[in-house]
Amino acid sequence: MSRIRMLEEISLNLWPAIDSRFRDGWIIRYAGGYTNRANSVYPLYETFEALNYKIEEVKHFYTSKGLPPMFKLTSVSRPASLDNVLGELGFEEKDRALVMTKVIAGQPRDLSDLDVLSSPEDKWLELFFSLNKRARENQVWAKRLLTLLPPKSMFVLLKKKGMFVGCGFAVIQSDFVGLFGLAVRESERRKGYGREITEKLLEVGRKRGAKIAFLQVDEQNRNAIALYSKIGFHEEYQYWYRVGE
Repeated sequence: MSRIRMLEEISLNLWPAIDSRFRDGWIIRYAGGYTNRANSVYPLYETFEALNYKIEEVKHFYTSKGLPPMFKLTSVSRPASLDNVLGELGFEEKDRALVMTKVIAGQPRDLSDLDVLSSPEDKWLELFFSLNKRARENQVWAKRLLTLLPPKSMFVLLKKKGMFVGCGFAVIQSDFVGLFGLAVRESERRKGYGREITEKLLEVGRKRGAKIAFLQVDEQNRNAIALYSKIGFHEEYQYWYRVGE
């Protein structure tokens, strides 16, 4: 198995969808339109049926749900010609992102100002929704997905001077911990809190047995990429979406 496919499989497990359907090597996911990852096709495995016919099936599935048909692609997507075929059919490329990984190592971090929750409690949700516009606009579906996360999930709040200044969550599978939803209040930015939340989430993951961390960041978010690079993350691969009408 390629490392890209392995990480894509882990990503599927750590960020579930409400509806997942397996179709001749493709995994078709739906979650009410909340997040591209949970509402797109993962073409991970070899496929044998006629490609144009399967694409039409995908288009029908998503349009019946009121969503545009969407594929999440990497350099190992199957069949290898899929990206070109989708482009020729008018599927637009959008939202290219990096998957970055880091071996967890270094000195233990003080976690005394970090609230670590095993579920998305109201105080966590309140801050998360206030900082995440897309989640705020899709609260019903966001809550459903968050409650479907695997048991080894951690929801964290960073507290400074009696106020929660940032949040994030992480999910563990085997030796891997995925970091998601990292955000800091606008009034508290440029104070190093983004780095602090990330490093403390890594420490929580290490204490719970994780050895490798990964996260996903938009290619255009150069500030975040620079921050994660300073912490020790490096690019593993990129993914992008092809979106039809």
